Amino acid sequence: MLNQSIFFCHPRLPAGLWRNLACWCAVSLGLALVDPQASADDPPGFVFKGANQNMNIEFEGKLAGIKQGMLLVTRSDGTEVSVKPPEDALGFDFQAPIDVSFLQRGMMVRFNGNFNQAGVPTDPIDGLTVFLPLNDKLAKKKSDEFVPGVYPGEKKSNLPDGVSNYKVVGKLMGWDATGQIAVQAGRRPLRVQLAEKATMGLRFNHLNLAQQGDAVTINGTYRLPDDTKVVGKTIAVSTDRVQTGTATSTPATERSKRGRRGADDDAGDEK
Repeated sequence: MLNQSIFFCHPRLPAGLWRNLACWCAVSLGLALVDPQASADDPPGFVFKGANQNMNIEFEGKLAGIKQGMLLVTRSDGTEVSVKPPEDALGFDFQAPIDVSFLQRGMMVRFNGNFNQAGVPTDPIDGLTVFLPLNDKLAKKKSDEFVPGVYPGEKKSNLPDGVSNYKVVGKLMGWDATGQIAVQAGRRPLRVQLAEKATMGLRFNHLNLAQQGDAVTINGTYRLPDDTKVVGKTIAVSTDRVQTGTATSTPATERSKRGRRGADDDAGDEK
């Protein structure tokens, strides 16, 4: 340092040059203090600063199969992602339209309808959903979807006085060719008329009817920096295949068959 001081203070150097050299030295010393990793592209031993940090993720894709208990999903960008199934059946949601031949006496159904104060339906029902019952512990978490009974429905301002919208959950007791259905909603028997263009669908809390290529929406978490390994919170699968009375639960691919047990285990809370 003594020699450097003598050099920069050498009386024969012009004052302007001395100032330039001093600035150059300061900049050089500053660069020497910078983390060398910050000035290099992917240096050896590089560790992502956010590694092991959990991040939320939601994406859409197509079902590719099930392998070793993991759901395989092809994202819209073509990347295959492995998804660990949710912990219980409430994390699964499979939706599909159904034909009337799919209906069976004793199935659980739910629908919304307008009723007067005497409990008489005032309008035809626009839609009917078939679902599978869950065990009591899970059902109580969403009682208005799984526990038989009559619950407050949508708040509608265009209904006449004395008429309200209700959600009905119950057991299908019968139906006829005119579209009238009988439902036992807990202790209350009800008869309602389906609208001429009423929709019918199913929502199952398992993926037994899912097939390769079905649309999938995943909500879950992953650990940085690898977003191809996701822990699923909810898995929603939908298809436009109309389910009929001949529908089976056979998966579409061989690797789906091999992974069937893993998917069933995660939906094992259902009865």
